[in-house]
Amino acid sequence: MADEKKPLDTGSKPIIGNFNLVAELPNKRSISVAGYLYEGEDVRSVNDRLDLCQEAIERQRLRCEIPELEVAREQRITAMKQMKEVLDELAGKQQAGKISSQERMTLKNMQVNLKKVSEDIDRGEIAIADAKRKAGVA
Repeated sequence: MADEKKPLDTGSKPIIGNFNLVAELPNKRSISVAGYLYEGEDVRSVNDRLDLCQEAIERQRLRCEIPELEVAREQRITAMKQMKEVLDELAGKQQAGKISSQERMTLKNMQVNLKKVSEDIDRGEIAIADAKRKAGVA
């Protein structure tokens, strides 16, 4: 049978200290959890409560990060579409033989940047899926 956690009986035990855990969230907010330390409480009990609070804070941080990651992914997809449009225009100019040296350099650089943006989109999708899995959201 797994270790069953028993509630901490604080009854008449005096408080001998306190703790605060604070995390900055991606949406410009923060979350904090406060707790007390009781006379006679063992280190394991304190660590168990701190671990529980940290897990809850981490889940909330991940939940707030998901929309930020999704917005970043959408921005990259939009940028990639715009880059493709410019690339198509420049490729047409190149085929017609009416491309300047500056446009030729832009064409070359955009092809490299397009690959990087595509890789960033893939990494973003993995990060979103990972954050959703860790946070336990669909």
